[in-house]
Amino acid sequence: MTLAPAVPQLARFRARCEEVTGTALDAPGALHAFSVDRPELFWRTLLDWTELPWSGSADTVLTGTDVETARFFPDLRLNYAEVLLRPLDDAGDDAPALTAVHADRPAEHWTRGELRDAVARTVTALRRLGLAAGDRVVLIAANTGETAVVALAVAAIGAAVSTAAPDMGAASLLGRFAQVEPALLVLDRRAVPDDVVGEVVAGLPTLRRVLLIDDRPLPELDLPVDRLADAAAGAEPTTEWPRHAFDTPLFVMFSSGTTGPPKAMVHGVGGTVLEHVKEHRLHVDLGPGDTLYFHTTTAWMMWNWQLSALATGAAVVVYDGPVAGPETLWQLAADHRVTVFGTSPAYLQLCQDAGHRPAEAGDLSRLRAVLSTGAVLHDWQFDWVAETVGPVPVQSVSGGTDIIGCFVLGAPDVPVRRGRCQTRSLGLDVAAVDEDGTEVVGQVGELVCRRPFPSRPVGFLRDPDGSRFHAAYFADHPGMWTHGDLIEFDPDGSSRLHGRSDGVLNIDGLRIGPSEIYTVLRQLPEVADAMAVEQRDDGRPGGTRMVLLVVLRPGARLDGGLDRTIRRTLRREASAAHVPSLVVAVGELPLTHNGKRSERAARDAVNGDPIANAVALRNPGCLDEIRRAVAEAAAVPAAPDEDDGLPGRVARIWCEVLGVRSAAPDDDWSDLGGTSRQVLSLLRRVRLELDADVPVQRFAEDPTPAGLARAAEAALTAAPAGVAVLRAGEGRPVFLVPDAWGQLNLYAGLVDRLATTRPVLGLRLPLRDAAGRHRTIEEVAADALEQVRGAQPEGPHTLLGYSFGGLVAYDVATRLRAAGEDVGCLGLLDVRPPRAALSRWETERVRWAGRRATLRGALQAALHRLTGPRRPAAPVAAPAAPDPELRFFLGTQEVSEAYRPGRFDGPVDYFLAEGSRAAARRTLGAWRRRVGELRVVEVPGYHGDLDDERIGMLSDRHVGTLAAEVSAALD
Repeated sequence: MTLAPAVPQLARFRARCEEVTGTALDAPGALHAFSVDRPELFWRTLLDWTELPWSGSADTVLTGTDVETARFFPDLRLNYAEVLLRPLDDAGDDAPALTAVHADRPAEHWTRGELRDAVARTVTALRRLGLAAGDRVVLIAANTGETAVVALAVAAIGAAVSTAAPDMGAASLLGRFAQVEPALLVLDRRAVPDDVVGEVVAGLPTLRRVLLIDDRPLPELDLPVDRLADAAAGAEPTTEWPRHAFDTPLFVMFSSGTTGPPKAMVHGVGGTVLEHVKEHRLHVDLGPGDTLYFHTTTAWMMWNWQLSALATGAAVVVYDGPVAGPETLWQLAADHRVTVFGTSPAYLQLCQDAGHRPAEAGDLSRLRAVLSTGAVLHDWQFDWVAETVGPVPVQSVSGGTDIIGCFVLGAPDVPVRRGRCQTRSLGLDVAAVDEDGTEVVGQVGELVCRRPFPSRPVGFLRDPDGSRFHAAYFADHPGMWTHGDLIEFDPDGSSRLHGRSDGVLNIDGLRIGPSEIYTVLRQLPEVADAMAVEQRDDGRPGGTRMVLLVVLRPGARLDGGLDRTIRRTLRREASAAHVPSLVVAVGELPLTHNGKRSERAARDAVNGDPIANAVALRNPGCLDEIRRAVAEAAAVPAAPDEDDGLPGRVARIWCEVLGVRSAAPDDDWSDLGGTSRQVLSLLRRVRLELDADVPVQRFAEDPTPAGLARAAEAALTAAPAGVAVLRAGEGRPVFLVPDAWGQLNLYAGLVDRLATTRPVLGLRLPLRDAAGRHRTIEEVAADALEQVRGAQPEGPHTLLGYSFGGLVAYDVATRLRAAGEDVGCLGLLDVRPPRAALSRWETERVRWAGRRATLRGALQAALHRLTGPRRPAAPVAAPAAPDPELRFFLGTQEVSEAYRPGRFDGPVDYFLAEGSRAAARRTLGAWRRRVGELRVVEVPGYHGDLDDERIGMLSDRHVGTLAAEVSAALD
């Protein structure tokens, strides 16, 4: 692993501070104590030491001691873009500055000189379009290089910029941007629907122009519309970098929306620069030669934080693609030689659950630090990084949009303690306090900052008297900034976060403002009040889900129709992230004696925790009702009435798969949160229980209960089972063998993407006999052989099968070879050898691997019980009977494990799912002993068993790679 510089920048800065104070500052905590006890000297020393370009006077550092009103450097002027893009001694114009990585096209690269030139030309273009200092710009775009260029150009002019991700709905965008009153909208329409563009433009009456980053045709709007590429073509790069007052608005950020519409908080150029340079250089030790990647969108403050890292001379990598699997971001870090990698606990947990080992999958030799934020980082995640990534420090950092920085974070000279943030941020007087505002150590308290700090917002928009600003941060503990987090400090200065103390939701690392949910729900006349709270997901350690408590108006009832309406409305008016996992009707919500809603009490009740503030509640009795209602709602929903025949039976299956109360004929699958994985489950259940084999393509044409019922009826009246033409073509066919449920739907994506002109045929095979007994592999293969010969009397034959289907394909191939017929290609898609085919040694290895997995799960559960909060014991439920899908799968699995494959003396192409690598090491020898040649091709993804929630090799994310490899193997 690449080590940090021998002398961290923090050590050099400490030496400068010792020089100016004449005091030794090498004792633990001494530098931080100096930074908060003598703030004028600390911040002036930092300004001088960083050698930032500025003008004016720095004689007045701080105008007072009140954290709410004090101002820093009132006579100092600087330019954000100049600070970030200036030539440095060890990072000149040829040094790398920015790399933009895309999922669908090659990466783009800018040196520092090229980036400065691009920004300077964009400044000229924006000035020609009328943008001036003091204007405000809103930018809806993905995390791309163009986005960074535009934001830097806006800042260079002295205008303020506010950014949002392109997947946000119009209501959410307008809830933010209407407060900004922008003059210019900058837009990348590659991920923004046209109707959203129209709504946003119509809802921003102060707009003077629209500027497009993309190259799509210009839309017809009631405003002038320009394309950035055209506006900047031929523009001379500006040579003017006017410096602006310290508190000049730079970024307009938004709160999470706990108590009303998201608050538009204004961050000044000086406070942002000083805080970011301090964190980057002293706490993260970034400098020339480093490459930083922090996974973020433009809607999160980490985008701004990462952008500012250019000021250190480090290179920055941005990415606008999806996280296709656990390997995505680690591969990015390896490909672009990242030295400091920023992520979230949710992503690290995804990697751990998937069994991913990043250091084995890619070259991470330059990586020297892993940063994590967005949620609490658990002890076991530190261990996982150490085991699978390497001996790099894991820095858990926490702060927020409110301060555009961190209150607690890492440091190069402080040991890492599992589950804890290493240290307080220099210059920030951070503490945990009790309800009386008294500091507490060794116990959980409210996170506060007791003295002024530069990155405090300049203020809120639409808050002329500052009353909203005061209420947000200073009302609870006068004289202190109250952040809304619960934290516990140890005497050594390390800390552990314990979640939010207010109502902001943190669902698997994604912060969601409940106020946006409440705003949308006001459209529904049935809903009188609502409260969204987090609930721990005990099935996923560290995971959370959203529970929506609703108080209904007299006469309203939370039936299936209203449940659907709530979900559909939230999805369409806000985003998919705002759709709750559970909607629960309750009689009332918990209120304090002064009438304030208590999200914390509701959260404790939903999670079965002791109520921390019960004595402060006006109506504590409502909490028992909330507990009962949530438990009842989480139970399996009652089946719909089946009196209406086939539609009723389809509706019952639909509800059971989705976990909803009822189904209306025109319910749209995606509106209710249905996933592609659940589609397969739905169609399997229809096949098993109704004997109707509905192709997934047919379901996609009308993804409603009524549409599915019509498709099922058509399947029931269709011709008897036989060979299905999945894709027409010419020449010898490619045969696909059905899956463990006797269906071909799993192959839909593969069929579409195979690069061949040959026809693709699917075998339709009964897997059970008339008595309901699962037929053996040999019996199914006999039928398959008959269908193959009927469609193609002479070889060479091409056979492909996944898992169970692969075993059938293998048996057909052995029969063809035994009859002297040619098999041109036998492709096995992650087909695990049956237990009956394993040697005694292989069987033992599989058995011990299973025991280790069971023990690991038991230890994690025990650790959670010991370290997690005490909760009332839940009643022990009787074990549920397996559902029909699982019951059928278990029968198929039984005949699969009993199969004894014979000898096949030809070559076999084995497509190994990356997630099956460990299992393959234990069992792949069983195939090697039976075939003439086993050609193993590794493809991304996982096996995708019924109980495997990870991304399968045949999923939309990975099937393109699989199809390319299969196409290359076709004879």
